[in-house]
Amino acid sequence: MTEGPPADWAGLDAWLARHFGDVATIDVPALCSWLDDRSRAPPLLVDVREPAEQRVSTLPGALCVAPADDAADVSRRLDAARPVVAYCSVGVRSARLARALADAGTGRVLNLRGGIFDWANRGLPLAGPCGAAQRVHGYDATWEILLDPSRRA
Repeated sequence: MTEGPPADWAGLDAWLARHFGDVATIDVPALCSWLDDRSRAPPLLVDVREPAEQRVSTLPGALCVAPADDAADVSRRLDAARPVVAYCSVGVRSARLARALADAGTGRVLNLRGGIFDWANRGLPLAGPCGAAQRVHGYDATWEILLDPSRRA
């Protein structure tokens, strides 16, 4: 049985490197630079969290899918010409989907290192069901410790 990832940033990064080292990643600052660069086509952001989490907030413009969604079904919803950046709370569920999408033949797929927690911790914009949002679903008591308390829903 595989031990789950530890709930601290350094341990999580090491665990992801061991279990998903084949999945390309992008960090939040690099993603922000890419999104700000009008000379490059923007990536499609794919939120890989449960609907209850997504109802609290997402990254602006993200396509929402559930972690259990079939990669082939998700792939059919994507624009094949656009690179994909998948994210979840911290990067575990999105790494699984990123690998599955790449295995299914989807073009360039990246996993957002630190997920929406790192994004929110940096004070970057969030979208909610009625416009801008300020908080993020903490997933559970173990993982929400990685989310700034002022950003926890």
